[in-house]
Amino acid sequence: MKPLGNPEFLRYYQAIGKYGLLLSVFLISTSCSSLPEIQPFRPPLPKGSETRCEQPFVKNKWQFVHSIRAVLPNGQRQSMIGTIIVTPERNMVHCILMSIEGLVLLDIVYDQKVIVNRAVPPFDEPEMNQGLIWDVRLMFLKPEGVRTASGVVGEWSTICRYTNEDGSTVDVIVQPNGNWQIDQYSSFDFLQRSVQGFFVEDHHTGVLGEVIPERLELIAPGFMGYKLSMNLIEAIPLFSQGLSE
Repeated sequence: MKPLGNPEFLRYYQAIGKYGLLLSVFLISTSCSSLPEIQPFRPPLPKGSETRCEQPFVKNKWQFVHSIRAVLPNGQRQSMIGTIIVTPERNMVHCILMSIEGLVLLDIVYDQKVIVNRAVPPFDEPEMNQGLIWDVRLMFLKPEGVRTASGVVGEWSTICRYTNEDGSTVDVIVQPNGNWQIDQYSSFDFLQRSVQGFFVEDHHTGVLGEVIPERLELIAPGFMGYKLSMNLIEAIPLFSQGLSE
């Protein structure tokens, strides 16, 4: 049985991990990316402006199943199924990737450290594991940094900026229609990751205040960049069932 993907996709992850600093320096010299300017809130404030930046992040324990399409730098496409369990009170994520045929390719947990339960070569490369799990954390968990600024960007989109101890930055932007974007910048203000959450028209399904996007897109820019498109198949609120990890 042929495992998901093409080892080339994994090599890109590994190279980003090993040579991230060199790539950042190169891309800084060729990229115009920079932190967007934050405008102060202007009255009348949109309803819920003060808490809108919390919307992208889950507050309770969930299990998500997505169909995932990966677009590689060379234009090749790969498909897989991802099951993700998010436990925000423990800052923990559990990610299982499967091939379309049902082979478990990767079973990995972040719980204060990266724990690999199963990895089919070449998915057992540490650089790839760390890259994948940090991408998942960026999508679902509130940034660990300190919130240093908030206001408006563009046409009434709410933005909150979080700064980490290493000088890197995460911007959380929520549009008036509820769609959102999370941008991660290096300490040199180079855009490293951009995640967007989309809802189908204006249909927002909420469970105990949780609003889950039907589609997620993650883009890693640059000459070794890639794109992950994730369509929600199932969202199970584990907290309402009394289930535990």
